Amino acid sequence: MIDDYYELRIYQCAPGRLPDLHHRMGYEIPPLFESHGIPTPLAYWEGYAGPYNPLYCYILRWPDLDERMRAFGKFYSDPLWAAQRDASDCGSSMVERIDLSILRPAPCWEKLKVKGEPRPVGGLHELRLQTLSTRNMGDAYQALGEVDLPYLRDQGAEILGVFTKWYGAGTPQAVILLAWEGMEQREAAMQAYDGAPEIIAKRQAEQTQFGEPLFGRSDVHLMIPAPYGVAKSNLSA
Repeated sequence: MIDDYYELRIYQCAPGRLPDLHHRMGYEIPPLFESHGIPTPLAYWEGYAGPYNPLYCYILRWPDLDERMRAFGKFYSDPLWAAQRDASDCGSSMVERIDLSILRPAPCWEKLKVKGEPRPVGGLHELRLQTLSTRNMGDAYQALGEVDLPYLRDQGAEILGVFTKWYGAGTPQAVILLAWEGMEQREAAMQAYDGAPEIIAKRQAEQTQFGEPLFGRSDVHLMIPAPYGVAKSNLSA
């Protein structure tokens, strides 16, 4: 699916409204999506820890953007959607903020995919929005694919997807989705990663070669899969 587009939608929910949004997205929205040609999301999540909590997130895959525009145009103009939204909002919107990004598969993802039939992956999931050097993006993706992500995989991470942000706030960014068994495993892995001599040496070599870091700040959202949309070990499948 190297030519596909992926749509990442991150919602910051109003306090106390996350259960209502779960009901809307898990039970009310799917028939409407299907009727207007919007594909079934590849996964749904709710926030566990991070800057947007209470957070809700899902990801779609599109063969092209014209199809996406047609499908969402029909969806948003559907009076049934407007009626359902107003009824379930109960006079107050469930969502305070929406961040929408269009993604493309990153060049390093293909080599990092788990071979075999994709399987459901539970546990703790991590959405990492990693800012990249604008002048050396290719080298940044190479470092992710050959050094950083293999190291985290050796520490127990499962790599669900690696994307480049094609459209959305914060570009240029790599968008990385990882799965961990739980918080304890992730904390141990990140502590090892932060102190790993090979990672430190790689960052120092990059600074010397390029005169600047390849990686800037990263926003990290820790999430758990929604029960009606558990992610698979390969989001492209």
